[in-house]
Amino acid sequence: MTGIELFIKTLQHWGVPFISTLCGNGLNPLDEACHNNGLRLVDVRNEQAAAYMAEAYGRLTGRPGVCSSSSGVAHVNALTGVLNAYFDGAPMLLVTGCGDTATMGLGHFQDVDQVALAEPICKYARLIDQVELVPEILFEAWSAAINGRPGPVHITFPQDMMLAEIDPAQADQIPTPPERVVVAGDPLQITEAVKLLQEAQCPLIIAGSGVFYAHGESALLHLAREQAIPIVTPIWDRGSVSEPASVFMSVIGAATGEVSFLNEADVIIMAGAVPDYRVGYLHPPSIRSDARVIRIEPDATQLHRTGRGDLYICGDIRLSLESIANSCLASRRKPTSDWLENARMRQDTFRQECLTARDMAPGGMHALDIINSIQSVLTDETILLIDGGNIGQWCHQALCDKYPGHWLTCGASGVVGYGLPAAMSARLLFPDRPIILITGDGALTFTIAEFESAARQNLGFAVVLADDEAWGITLTDHTKSFGLGITSELGPIQFDQVAEGFGAHGIRIQDVQELTPAISDAMNGEKPTLIHVPVVRSSPMDGRGQ
Repeated sequence: MTGIELFIKTLQHWGVPFISTLCGNGLNPLDEACHNNGLRLVDVRNEQAAAYMAEAYGRLTGRPGVCSSSSGVAHVNALTGVLNAYFDGAPMLLVTGCGDTATMGLGHFQDVDQVALAEPICKYARLIDQVELVPEILFEAWSAAINGRPGPVHITFPQDMMLAEIDPAQADQIPTPPERVVVAGDPLQITEAVKLLQEAQCPLIIAGSGVFYAHGESALLHLAREQAIPIVTPIWDRGSVSEPASVFMSVIGAATGEVSFLNEADVIIMAGAVPDYRVGYLHPPSIRSDARVIRIEPDATQLHRTGRGDLYICGDIRLSLESIANSCLASRRKPTSDWLENARMRQDTFRQECLTARDMAPGGMHALDIINSIQSVLTDETILLIDGGNIGQWCHQALCDKYPGHWLTCGASGVVGYGLPAAMSARLLFPDRPIILITGDGALTFTIAEFESAARQNLGFAVVLADDEAWGITLTDHTKSFGLGITSELGPIQFDQVAEGFGAHGIRIQDVQELTPAISDAMNGEKPTLIHVPVVRSSPMDGRGQ
């Protein structure tokens, strides 16, 4: 057995269903091993797309998605998706091929230190330079990807190491997969957190991506509902509110604004959330100078990362939220119902103001027409993906009564263009569930060639395109600042015809009444269907007179 055969058999044993890839230098042995052993290869037309597929897999499942890339510039292309996973804390593995170890540094084809390029944005990056270390390196990488704050990992696998023979005794000993280490928070710190909540009049939970990756959705809702504590999620983080909930106040940190809960809270629970710009770095005036901040993280290296904190709980987020909820009940803490009711009323008013932008817009179809049509077909099973700046803002402001984990956004990086590869990954994961991708005309063109990849491999889903011929968020800012869109205007494209040219289906919507039936028909199709919806230029801020 060769090194790459052991590698592939191990991935199969660990439940990896596919590897997203683009062929090239150093990958032939991996491609052959996958083909011979029945591990599906899903090929794309750009390494960015392969990496987006892997990180979307990780963000949807909490398990590492795997992609492979050839060497040199191809490796750099794939790092776009790796960086996305790094920002989001999503588990994924990038395997990159290259020339032989004997000629590294001597100028062989595409000779570059790929590990050094990946290392700053990976939790683990390693070159396989001894074939007998294949199981050990793969185990270490996988464990790093899923533990603490999850994240991307990288392995450079030279071609001579792929083809080297493994000791037969070692080849028969495929390791069991690493497990996520779950450690409860210190009981004394939990007790102190409850004391702070007992004194609070205006507590707030900021539920970041860490709640999703810790499977803490139920614990989050239980604590918030029992203790009447509003929940907000930093925009682009993973959602953890799987059903309509009066305690959920939508996202914070959006370019189009929010209700000012953060600077009114006297106790803030940061549950798996990063203290970055979206929460004002947890510094005044974004928060009260006397606010008490409770930080909950499973990863000690992340716990004290920037921003302030008054109490640090290093432990599993789900277990910590459960312990806080149980202790609050045992101590008979009085729920802060008046604060929650006031927050709910203000959030509802804010949302209605955003929705009035539809009435103020000129004639023509509107982003809200798209969202209304999608709402009419959404079920608890629908996988919803949001790609694009301006349409993404509309989605977050209008779809705000819940935020389940199977609604996927670009992630904390704020990247656009991930949507088509992510929808492909979602279809592979969920062959029987409806899938809808909402995207913008700017975002879609980044990876538009993947329509061919999806169509050829029978990966079907609905793509609803909001086309305002602009980089919408930037246009709003440019117009406000300069009176015109300096670099934010785009030209017309016949997107429905482009999709047809790539082998997918294309529909151009002429009447809003056509939209809902088109989405309903497309979201379970065998091939991707692009639904091109020209919309008027608008922003959720329009309804607030800003």
